[in-house]
Amino acid sequence: MRDATDIQLDQLIVHILDPKRPDGFVLSECTIPLEGNQRLIDYFVAHIQNSLKDPTAKAARFVAMDDEVVSGICKALLEGRLDLVRGSRRLAQQLYEIIAKDRRINACDLAVCLYRAESQHSVSRYLALLNIEPSEVFRHKKEYDPQGNLYVNFEIETEVMPTTREKLQKCAFIQQLEPRPDYDMMLLDRQKRGKDVAKFFIKDFMGAKPALDARERTDHLYKGLVSAHNQIRSELQPNEDESLHQAIQVAIKSDRINIDTWVKALPLPEEHKTQIKQVISQKLPDCEFEIDETYAQKLIRKRHFRGDHGLRVEVSEEKYKQVIRSVEPVEEPGTPPYYCIVIHTEKWEEVP
Repeated sequence: MRDATDIQLDQLIVHILDPKRPDGFVLSECTIPLEGNQRLIDYFVAHIQNSLKDPTAKAARFVAMDDEVVSGICKALLEGRLDLVRGSRRLAQQLYEIIAKDRRINACDLAVCLYRAESQHSVSRYLALLNIEPSEVFRHKKEYDPQGNLYVNFEIETEVMPTTREKLQKCAFIQQLEPRPDYDMMLLDRQKRGKDVAKFFIKDFMGAKPALDARERTDHLYKGLVSAHNQIRSELQPNEDESLHQAIQVAIKSDRINIDTWVKALPLPEEHKTQIKQVISQKLPDCEFEIDETYAQKLIRKRHFRGDHGLRVEVSEEKYKQVIRSVEPVEEPGTPPYYCIVIHTEKWEEVP
């Protein structure tokens, strides 16, 4: 979902949630007309793309599926059993009640979008919930001094939508929930203040929790990296093959990783970097996270290989170069390509 492309906005509705103002609760009664409104479409598509690619966005799951709360409303919207106007008004009402109970929570606009996007060569339908906090901007204002001289001053205009260069604070991007996927959504929440107020969007409103813990992310990362290496191994030069292995070791031994940054730094052609990133994203939706160092050490303690006809080789990482002396792909006319592996070992026994 994070690497979705060709985003097409189908429907959009926005509600104003500001308990601090007498007229600050405005529920729209219809969706925004999008035909002929390309700049608005581009604005929301850009925020969707930017938020999905944000490295702090994490895969999450609804704690429980219930028709009366956000999980059930989102499921009904995605399945078309509930129209966007009625469903989004119910979402806005629930979020407004949470904001009204705690004056530390900022007022916001809740934008709810149904959109389509291509991911893994197929087009899917998604639901976006964007918690947008209006900002302030300075507007030019022409004024005159007592002597009649013109000068340019500024006035503040409040409740202005953030530009696409500004990052949204809280968003949720929900995918189809039937059949239930490994994770329900990509969730972004930049709230850094006290824990009590910070949990309102993820826990109180969305009713969600992270889909993966540190150990699971580490496991998915390792499997994704090894799988990607296997897919491109035959296309790599020996020095490239070794460089990629060393980069994988560094990634798994790190205390934290940003996959986009890691892939970008690889000394490989761009087409190989793209393929590696695609393979990882299939197994791991999160981009930036902490590594479970204890579990990581278990994963890389030994290297495991398999070949034809049940061949298995297991060797400790620290003794790999001492035992596996060379690995060379061979192509001979009239025969399928194969690997020539040279193994040095003082012992070679059949295991009963």
